[in-house]
Amino acid sequence: MHRRVAIVVGVLAVVAAGGASFRWWRTKDLSRVERGYRVAQEKGCFACHGPGGLRGMANPGYGLEEVPPFAGGLITMYASDEREIREWISDGLTQRVRADPQQMKLRENALIRMPAFRDLLSARELDDLVAFVKAVSDFESPPAGPASDGREVAHRLGCFNCHGPQGRGSSPNARALKGYIPSWDGADFAELCRDEAEVKEWILDGRPRRLAENRAARFFMDRQPIQMPGYRGHIGDKDLESLLAYIRWVREHPY
Repeated sequence: MHRRVAIVVGVLAVVAAGGASFRWWRTKDLSRVERGYRVAQEKGCFACHGPGGLRGMANPGYGLEEVPPFAGGLITMYASDEREIREWISDGLTQRVRADPQQMKLRENALIRMPAFRDLLSARELDDLVAFVKAVSDFESPPAGPASDGREVAHRLGCFNCHGPQGRGSSPNARALKGYIPSWDGADFAELCRDEAEVKEWILDGRPRRLAENRAARFFMDRQPIQMPGYRGHIGDKDLESLLAYIRWVREHPY
């Protein structure tokens, strides 16, 4: 009897360990931006900054009238560099704002004040949240040229809706192999695109020939609800090359 119990316990332990390993494998390559989105959601950032950090909200008594969204105006008005983004999150204000009487006066009658999260975030959570804010606000964008043009192509074609801000997200995709849409700067991007020719095949045909001919890969791609569309006939050669240049820039500047 004791031996049978021991065997059952052992089997359950192996199954549990296997399940934990599988869950780790499925999430180990989640992009930092996606992890930051989840931190923002968990800590309540979207309550004031709006869904996805894109809307903000009214703030009576505040001289600038509203709690700002993460997107739009962040660089020039609120944070001049990444250090200041960290100060906003950690301390509720930047040192620059605290030292400016005019800026402090704007805030003295505000009903809503930015909370300080220094004691509520681990170092990794802070890094991830900063990455998310940077991506949503386009804090770092490519200089004028093919990559910048490619960013506009990606925006026009709706690429960021699935691939996340700047193409750096890992949006959920039930029944996909890893359960999400890989980011362009993620570690698993190279597993799906061995070279730029395969990136082109993804864009034009919705999947590369190598994976389309692989039975196991095709099984997962066919069953996932969010399918990569094929843009053949909907994107010209120049826009395609610009989009490739932007994806290349994103991968060369990972968060």
